[in-house]
Amino acid sequence: MARKSFRSDLNRARPDIAEATRGHEMKRKLALALRALRKEKGLTQKDIEARSDLTQPMISRLEQPTGALPNWDTVTRYVEACGGHMLISFSGAKVDETAFLDAQPPRAETVAAIAV
Repeated sequence: MARKSFRSDLNRARPDIAEATRGHEMKRKLALALRALRKEKGLTQKDIEARSDLTQPMISRLEQPTGALPNWDTVTRYVEACGGHMLISFSGAKVDETAFLDAQPPRAETVAAIAV
């Protein structure tokens, strides 16, 4: 709880930091999901490099929780090299990430939901 309070206090005191944090949240979620997929498939970054036209440094940047968001083509090549699948959905209603994840069958392969 103290951590949440500290974060709230920091966001109020430094709106610039709050904005930067929000900007990195989507990149962080994407990076963690990509890394989890690769590891679940038992692959190394070098394996992904061999299966795609992505270089190992590019793959490393994709898996870093900060930095610029990659383009869809790059993400698609990474997911395909892992032997994974990607679902993109658009909705006029707010998406509840938790409900989506809870609805997945038990023992499902890596599933990540990133709501915007």
